[in-house]
Amino acid sequence: MRTEGVGNKVVLIALLCAALALFLYIRPRLFAPDPPPSLLDRLPESEIVGRYNLLDIAKETNSLMFKNKVPFREYLTYDFLLSQAKGIGIDIQSTAYFFSNGRDEWGTFVSVLDSTKIQNGFNRLEQYMKVSDTIVYNRRVKKIEDLGLYIFYEKDYLLVYKGSKIKRRIGKAIFAHEGDIEKSWEKFLKKQTFRDEKIVLYSNSPRLKKFGFDYAMFAHDSDSLNVKLKTYLHSGKNLKIKEKQAGITFERNQISTKALEIHLDVSEFKKDKKNPLYQWITALGKKVSFPTDVFFDAWEGDLCFQEGGTQLIEEEVVEMGYDEEFNPVETRKIKRVAVPAYSLLFSVNENGNKLVSSLFAKGIITKQGKYYHFLFSPPLNLNLLPKSIGAYTSKRPPKVTTGSTCNGLWKYKGTDVLFHIDSLKKKEVYGSLEFEVASLIKKRKFKK
Repeated sequence: MRTEGVGNKVVLIALLCAALALFLYIRPRLFAPDPPPSLLDRLPESEIVGRYNLLDIAKETNSLMFKNKVPFREYLTYDFLLSQAKGIGIDIQSTAYFFSNGRDEWGTFVSVLDSTKIQNGFNRLEQYMKVSDTIVYNRRVKKIEDLGLYIFYEKDYLLVYKGSKIKRRIGKAIFAHEGDIEKSWEKFLKKQTFRDEKIVLYSNSPRLKKFGFDYAMFAHDSDSLNVKLKTYLHSGKNLKIKEKQAGITFERNQISTKALEIHLDVSEFKKDKKNPLYQWITALGKKVSFPTDVFFDAWEGDLCFQEGGTQLIEEEVVEMGYDEEFNPVETRKIKRVAVPAYSLLFSVNENGNKLVSSLFAKGIITKQGKYYHFLFSPPLNLNLLPKSIGAYTSKRPPKVTTGSTCNGLWKYKGTDVLFHIDSLKKKEVYGSLEFEVASLIKKRKFKK
């Protein structure tokens, strides 16, 4: 009996020791503070989100800045930016994040190395503009009235913000928990598209849905001459539009200020009238009573448009005068009038004549003398052929050739903006916008 009692005590002591050891093991986990949120957890939901690395962008654009003698270029170099950032405790070697609603709100989050140095930056800034303090959630927020900017920082991050939702944006940042990453950021960061680019934007705005796309992505690229904005559009459904190997087009006029060239296989697309893109085009056409269905029945996927320069045409002008007895008399004269030079060409099938008849019936095409007008266009010559319809202001039609690319030109304030459709797949569209930096500087878009 005595041995059995000793044995029970030993077992009890062993169990207590095991329980104590288990408690000591799990105690740090039971009473440990929650892990701090990452910078990604603090980012707000937004229509447009993005990431960028300022130093990588500075490296990439360095040759462009100096070749084109961009004003203040010496303040945009890798070494200068890095030294200035370190002086105020900002980490620009790490990825920073950007958000916007695409209208009147934007903000950016950057990492902080030493928050005690940030005040040095404000001291410098106050030499040039007024910086005031405001309180949000019992925390001090800097406000730059002249720019409409708010700046808020804590130990490991800094927010620069412009908009009317500063309280909500700061609340998301300071009350975030680990794993609180918003859906738009989670979707964006999983994408492999433009993975190696230095600056990337992502949008799943509801405004894209009316065109049939789920989301869009954009990336920056540049060389010593040009800046390019790469674009990517994704649809959840088959676009039913394919690339066409070749089609008719005009030779590009060197003085064109606007131009468009399209070669697409739309045979499946025009059958699906419930396609969001088709419905958007139809709604747009209704504003001028354009017969969209008749157009697609006739169109074979090729379209070329050019505008640029002026063209002299002979136009009949009616003038009112008076005879010797002061009775009103109508006189007709032929005058040479300068009009903007236009040319339009698109391919058609056997329904081309039906389309032209419909355009006349809707009043979209009207005839005045020997010339035709498309709505409010200048006087045009109309050339109807079995496989194409052309309209142009010149006496003779521009030279027709064969093209295979989808591209365009838009001269904006003297700067040529080029756009291309680089690749068209079942659910994806890759494209780009490109412009020459030297042209911007020449037109004084940048001033020192």
